[in-house]
Amino acid sequence: MAETPTIKPGGVPDGKRRRTPASTRLLHEWSLMQQWVVPPTYELRLGPTPLLPGAAQVSPEIARMLSVFHRYSDLVGISATAIEVVEAKMVAEMGALSQLEHYVELVYAMGLPSQWPGKIVQGVLLWAVDDPIISQRAARYGFRVEVFAPPWTQDYLATRFYHR
Repeated sequence: MAETPTIKPGGVPDGKRRRTPASTRLLHEWSLMQQWVVPPTYELRLGPTPLLPGAAQVSPEIARMLSVFHRYSDLVGISATAIEVVEAKMVAEMGALSQLEHYVELVYAMGLPSQWPGKIVQGVLLWAVDDPIISQRAARYGFRVEVFAPPWTQDYLATRFYHR
């Protein structure tokens, strides 16, 4: 590897991005209640995950773009015992398991655990509406499920899912 990966603390930045998607707001409010040893990093770039073009030839610009493609976890934070890799959704989704599994693998591939000896890498699924089937499957992956539903989530769910 060319350089040692680092975590630059930042949390969920204020602004339109934090206020617009409900899962980002949920993530921000939940992260404020956690006891971080190092402030968390919102949308930490994980990778690289090189992409291969399907076309026989691509322009140099596209080849360069594909060679530096990264994935982003919703949040990575350092707690007293773990490097926590968090994927947040308003409503539990089965697809979040594979997303989080991939992000945890990338955290290992980047070498982040070597910066925090003695800390485990812990996948965390955060949502406001739980699904016991998905939570049971998450436990098989070794992921922790956090159900966090502040009062505003009721209004969100009413406007998002209730139709007359």
